[in-house]
Amino acid sequence: MLYYVNYYFLFDCGIMQILYSYVCNMGYTLFFPRPLIEIIKKMSLIINTTEVSPEMQILRLAAQLELEDTSLSRIKELMSSSIEWTQVMSYSKRWGIQTFLFEHIQNNHLKPYVPDDHYQTLQNAYQRQGMQTLYLRRQIQELKETFTQEKIDFCLIKGAELIETIYTHSPVRPMSDIDILCHRDDIRSIQKALSGLGYTQKTMHQSQTLESLATIRKHFPPFFHKKRHTIEIHFNLFSGLSIHENQTKGVWETAVSVQKYTQFHLSKEQHLLFMCSHLAYHILSPHEGLVLYWFCDISQWIKKYHDQMDWSFFTQLHPQELKKRALFMLKLIQNEWDVPVPSILFQDDDTKTEDTLVTILKKSIAEDGSGSQRKSVFSYYREIWFDKAPGWSFKTRLIYWFHLLFPQTAYLKNRYQIKKKILVPMYLVFHPFFLIFRALKRLIR
Repeated sequence: MLYYVNYYFLFDCGIMQILYSYVCNMGYTLFFPRPLIEIIKKMSLIINTTEVSPEMQILRLAAQLELEDTSLSRIKELMSSSIEWTQVMSYSKRWGIQTFLFEHIQNNHLKPYVPDDHYQTLQNAYQRQGMQTLYLRRQIQELKETFTQEKIDFCLIKGAELIETIYTHSPVRPMSDIDILCHRDDIRSIQKALSGLGYTQKTMHQSQTLESLATIRKHFPPFFHKKRHTIEIHFNLFSGLSIHENQTKGVWETAVSVQKYTQFHLSKEQHLLFMCSHLAYHILSPHEGLVLYWFCDISQWIKKYHDQMDWSFFTQLHPQELKKRALFMLKLIQNEWDVPVPSILFQDDDTKTEDTLVTILKKSIAEDGSGSQRKSVFSYYREIWFDKAPGWSFKTRLIYWFHLLFPQTAYLKNRYQIKKKILVPMYLVFHPFFLIFRALKRLIR
């Protein structure tokens, strides 16, 4: 029965610490599943519903490109107190801001407040990121030249755009891949251009139908390279919206061309909308991953371009779900970092939320190991069956599921690294049993 405890209810009611103390003091730990004890312990260490822990405050303040005087004074005050540095290091790594933290320490002479071993760890992370950023800039330049030579229109988005606009003088912004927006009609030209540079595109989906659906909803199967960052090609910025809807088409209609290249910059409003929509998705789906520098991306974009944007763009958004996500994020960023967002945007917004950056981070911690992974073992397939294509007939859904269990040969070869064709039939029989075994293993864990 304990596995069905609503952890969010405990969290929201503020009794997580009380529960942990009671279980330990009364000697009841033997009667609780060990994973549950670890969850309650972890949450009780960092979560306090009446106060924000000093460690959490430091991480929140560090998620900025530059510290204002009030933020710097507060960080000094917090670092002078009794800080659990192991916790700071763990969560700064998890939320992707070790480089931010080190740059603030270095630029503001905060080294005396930081233990030597942790300072060295932060310095190493900063130096690694500096080298990665240097290689990324070279890789992006190569892509610009290649796409231009092949006459492929493209927009850099997310980190690839931001390191050339927001983080031009700082290497703090991590990137796991390079995201590029392109036209669907250029698929074959893109594949040819990237394969010529040594990239390979694995078959990531069990059938062409699945690949087409995922491409519309998210992005094209990634392009991999042994010595370079992965490239993800997008044809639609807004997951769940048809490629033909006005908002998606408007992305290209308002994009600004770049001299010398076939590159375009998204309009300031469109790129801000995309960042807000992307971050809102990850807040709503914390199992997908959440990092603090995404909040910094948005706040810094607004600080730099607020006087160049047409803010009425956000009041005219359709569909309503996209508008609600954008306004939610803009209100949150304004509250946390006091960025110059016109208050008129929120006059007609009836969305009520008590979420703050701290509560969002706390919930992401609670989500980690709280059973969400166990709950989501079958969520992908359930979503396919009920949500992704509600217009499909029962026959179409059966065919769809058949391809999930018995995928195409190219998928099997990529997934299991099959070298000999004679082994493909064996893996075709083996594959559905592997899926069932993996699901059961996750459930047991």
